[in-house]
Amino acid sequence: MAAKDTSRQNAAESTYTVHESVIISLARKAVAGIPGFIRFSGSSIVSDLADLVGSRRRFDKSIVVTESGNDVSLEILIVAAYGSKLGEVAAAVQKAVYHQIVDFTGMNVKSIDVVITDTEDVPETEKSDGDEDVVEGELIQ
Repeated sequence: MAAKDTSRQNAAESTYTVHESVIISLARKAVAGIPGFIRFSGSSIVSDLADLVGSRRRFDKSIVVTESGNDVSLEILIVAAYGSKLGEVAAAVQKAVYHQIVDFTGMNVKSIDVVITDTEDVPETEKSDGDEDVVEGELIQ
């Protein structure tokens, strides 16, 4: 009698779940290194209260993920580099996060809202030796 072949299982019945913490991790990694991005913003009172009352939305201090089936929406709070074109920074964040989530999870990204909460000077360690500052038309070495 031949052995029953159990190696082929119905792929349509196979399911998996992507935890919200994975989506947050993917978003964080996607944003790192984007020109004009300084850091993620801190927590707000609203997110702290939502955690206390058991909101269905997962709150990272700076990334809010809302899932509905295979659809996902994000709100990302960032601090941008002072002097950068804020619209370009926000668009770069959206594009990078979108591709990271779609490529890794296959989920349908409904929206990515980028909230720029502040601007800061680029830290000195991120400036290269060739960078020079200009003040009122004078070159500062």
